[in-house]
Amino acid sequence: MNIYFSRALVLTSAALILSACRVVVDTKISDNGSGELRSSVVFSAEEKANFEESLENAGKSVCDNLREGSQADTEFMEEVRGDETFCTTVRSFANLNELRGFYEAMGNVTVNELKIELIKLTFDVQLDLTPKGDNKPAANEWRLTLPGEIGNNNAESIEGQTLIWKIEPGEVATLHAESSVSVNSLIWVMIGLTVLLGVVSILLIRRRS
Repeated sequence: MNIYFSRALVLTSAALILSACRVVVDTKISDNGSGELRSSVVFSAEEKANFEESLENAGKSVCDNLREGSQADTEFMEEVRGDETFCTTVRSFANLNELRGFYEAMGNVTVNELKIELIKLTFDVQLDLTPKGDNKPAANEWRLTLPGEIGNNNAESIEGQTLIWKIEPGEVATLHAESSVSVNSLIWVMIGLTVLLGVVSILLIRRRS
């Protein structure tokens, strides 16, 4: 099965030999908007064996082509979970604007809304897995871990704080989720504003005296 991968994985042309059964995108967002994005190409035991049997891949791991093509600012790891092998890139983001940039660089993701407003976090992205030219997409599993109380969402399942969507090739899906953000973050913002206003008031009083 041919697939096209997100540019976040930065694959080399040699990786087209690989036939990953699925892609897992795992995003963890904290209440200040920072977090971690993991993008994994997942191979079954059979797919891994098929890769290793090819003469072109002699002495190579199934993840090597992906590792060589990963960007310098990403962490790359190969993990075996049961009978599957995960080839994973890990990127940290300081805020939601950075996460938006990572998503948009994937090429098949449109960010409709990604923001923290007062104490509410809103996540709304569209994933397009329709074929592009000769390339066919792999099945995707999106996992989103949010802070606070999970609110309105259209996830297929939820495990604790993690919402899960499974999107099949050929589908266009909108992933929507909302959650409350820790009140502590808002309190610190309000304290900061109060202190700032207090300092300004003191300076104005001194000027007038």
